[in-house]
Amino acid sequence: MFSDRLLGFLVKDPEQIIRYSTYKGWGFVIVSSLLLFSVLMREFVSRQQRERDVNAIARLATATRFSMSRDELLPAIIDELIHFTQADAAAIVLHDPDSKDFQIALSNGDLPYSTGMRIPPNHVIGRVFESGEPYLNNQADRDSMVYQVERFSGLNAMAVTPLTVQQRKLGVLLVAKTGHIDQSTFKLLVSASDFAASAIHRLTLYDQTVQRVQQLSTLRSIDLAITANLDLTSILNILVEEVLKIKEISAASVLMPLNQNGLLRFRAGKGFSTDIINKAVIPMDDFRMSSQFPSRFTLTISELQNTPSSARYNLGVAEGFSIYHAIPLISKNQVTGVLEIYQKSASPLSLDVMDFLESLATQAAIAIDIATLIEDLQSSNLELTAAYDSTIEGWSRALDLRDKETEGHTQRVTEMALHLARAVGMGEDDLMHVYRGALLHDIGKMGIPDSILLKPAPLTAEEVELMKMHPIYAYHLLRPIRFLHPALDIPYCHHERWDGSGYPRGLKGTQIPLAARVFAVVDVWDALISDRPYSPSWQKEEALQHIKDYSGTYFDPEIVKVFAKMME
Repeated sequence: MFSDRLLGFLVKDPEQIIRYSTYKGWGFVIVSSLLLFSVLMREFVSRQQRERDVNAIARLATATRFSMSRDELLPAIIDELIHFTQADAAAIVLHDPDSKDFQIALSNGDLPYSTGMRIPPNHVIGRVFESGEPYLNNQADRDSMVYQVERFSGLNAMAVTPLTVQQRKLGVLLVAKTGHIDQSTFKLLVSASDFAASAIHRLTLYDQTVQRVQQLSTLRSIDLAITANLDLTSILNILVEEVLKIKEISAASVLMPLNQNGLLRFRAGKGFSTDIINKAVIPMDDFRMSSQFPSRFTLTISELQNTPSSARYNLGVAEGFSIYHAIPLISKNQVTGVLEIYQKSASPLSLDVMDFLESLATQAAIAIDIATLIEDLQSSNLELTAAYDSTIEGWSRALDLRDKETEGHTQRVTEMALHLARAVGMGEDDLMHVYRGALLHDIGKMGIPDSILLKPAPLTAEEVELMKMHPIYAYHLLRPIRFLHPALDIPYCHHERWDGSGYPRGLKGTQIPLAARVFAVVDVWDALISDRPYSPSWQKEEALQHIKDYSGTYFDPEIVKVFAKMME
């Protein structure tokens, strides 16, 4: 106490050393100088320590402030821990609330613990996490409470500090080294833990927000697929693409029932390097659902390559997959397919991600159900349309059989009308109506008596007027059939003339439907070049010239030009 007061006095007024030296002698001067040097050195070391602490915290703060993701942040924290503690090993250990244990989020090496390694809670790490009290032991390689203490061979000193922010426990920081960890370094590590915890928590919240946005975007994509009435293949590809955006998922596929025989086959997938996935057919019994929660059942195989009993064992070995999940796609209590998830990493998906995948599977099942219904409806429509067309073709053949003088006429003019309609620029949808209208162009003759229709001699004026009724008969016959409304133009209007002198309505120019104008040309052409009892066939050159002569009177001039070019 006396020496401290004395040195304090001397430090304040060093000139007193000279005056005291006269009174006390030079021995006093030497002792006093040594004490003063000791104080100055202690002050220097203390200032150095404070400067080191400030620099370390500043470096850590800078590293954490500019990190934009956990993948950037954790290596920065590890680097700074090793820098200011001079440790041989450092690790960030985070608590897993799903499994209630701990996982090495990042380590700078394999010893003592490697990245991804899981640690049970009943050891030093768990004790620090629960109590919030930091741990320092310079003989940790002898502490039985250290998990797998044999891994600390040569690393005798270990410090563990809690990662806590806003009363939320995240995990711990761990450093280990050969030698000694002093109290000042230990205190600095405790302070650094607060900065690290804050940064980890901030970026964890950020990552969770990004994940939520991604999940909402994924569900929105499936919703759009539903509302857009996309085909089944497109919906399945969208589902697979969205699933693969989730971190830790290496590949995904969708299986769907193969007929009604209880088998599932591959319909869509991505992330596979072999074609094994395309060949396998799996019994649906492999995916037995829980009777209590059928829509929440997920089959998980945590060690696929060590599970030969699984139907996906060979695939797992060939592709290097370690974890497998199968989520049924259920709609209206029916399994419409199975969503398969494959992981190459050993880290299981979190409960939050699994919940999202099940929600996504439910949404996808609805989309698949709707797409399947649309496909079935389209298939039924095609079958119904084919049945209609077969019926129409049957009607046309029946007409040809009745009107023997024009047998084969309907088929010929139908084929030629389609060629000419395409040449004048009619679209594919319109061509189908041309096809049906051409087949039915003389359907109205069903109302003409045989005595007139089959008369071998020229018709009388009264018979001609009655024959001119057949377009009107066709209109009244076909009008009730809504399916044939677009095809009515030809049966109803193919005897109208460009100059308005035709029948039954006397339409003129472009008032006449385009399909009827096209058909009028080929109908007359075939009639002229075909033998009839009352009119022998013409030469094709004569028939073509006849059509050209009546261009602008009977026929549309532009269509005659296209027809002439087509025939030449």
